[in-house]
Amino acid sequence: MSECNLNNLRAAYFEIKNGKISDMNPAGEKFLQTGLDAGIKNFKEYIIEHIDTGENLMRIQHRLFGIKTIETLPVLRVLIINVEEFRPNLDELFDISSFQHEMKNPLTVIDGTSQLILAKSNDEYIKKCASIILNETDRLKHIMQNIRLLSDMVIEYSEFSLPAFLEELKDSLSVVFPDIKLQMQVEPSLDNIVADRKKLFMAVNNIIKNACEAQKEGVISLYLSIDPTIKYIDKNKDWALPMLKISIIDTGSGIAPETLNKLFTPFFSTKNRGTGLGLVIAKEISEKHKGRIEVQSTPGNGTTFIIYIPMMPQDLY
Repeated sequence: MSECNLNNLRAAYFEIKNGKISDMNPAGEKFLQTGLDAGIKNFKEYIIEHIDTGENLMRIQHRLFGIKTIETLPVLRVLIINVEEFRPNLDELFDISSFQHEMKNPLTVIDGTSQLILAKSNDEYIKKCASIILNETDRLKHIMQNIRLLSDMVIEYSEFSLPAFLEELKDSLSVVFPDIKLQMQVEPSLDNIVADRKKLFMAVNNIIKNACEAQKEGVISLYLSIDPTIKYIDKNKDWALPMLKISIIDTGSGIAPETLNKLFTPFFSTKNRGTGLGLVIAKEISEKHKGRIEVQSTPGNGTTFIIYIPMMPQDLY
């Protein structure tokens, strides 16, 4: 493969001699930065370890990369490809706007007819059925709103009070989950932050609600701090911004490894009435903030979700 072709290649290309990376293309340099941004120490060694063990997949912050060996002698040459690039986005599969429009009309008819039945009927069984239909149409509307949010998400930055944000979060959860105590610990230096308040609230709330539903009762911990080990780098703006770390820790039953790999898959849910979009939305919100989500879980020992977002400057908006 010529040097020109390697430079234009979207996949990361590495040459490995004597157990060390000896050469790479521009996409390889970018991939190394991805690992460093993810906080993986000795990322070059991390890559080589995956290659040496014969693994063909590598996961970095729920992003999946495929490893393809193209030559072993005289030099080991490998390609590392972002698997997500081969998966179509939701809006590439079908027209979201048209889909919503086509769904809206029958839902409006069903909703209106159910309300009419509920108002006019004297039969308790029929009224109960009409109420069920109304609840289910509301659920469908909620799913439609979430799909729209995912397909057309825009982050609107503003400065807001973090203590007030957390108090609102605590109040809203105490009503729905009275048997859960939300234990919060915030780094003293954190007061006002710049982010999309509404969407960040949605992301954190979605994760905590999942934790509450899994745990049922007891304490769920919420820790907010600045992570001193990683920064958000934007060379174009000459930024090296500290990262806000939001940790949500429960003491529930944990998540099985096979489920862990599917957590951020749209419409995947382990709950009977779950839409499978709550964590997907939380992940999208985090990434739209130039951040990410990590999850650590061991069956029987609870689960920890961590949201990282850059501490944006106050003159951003």
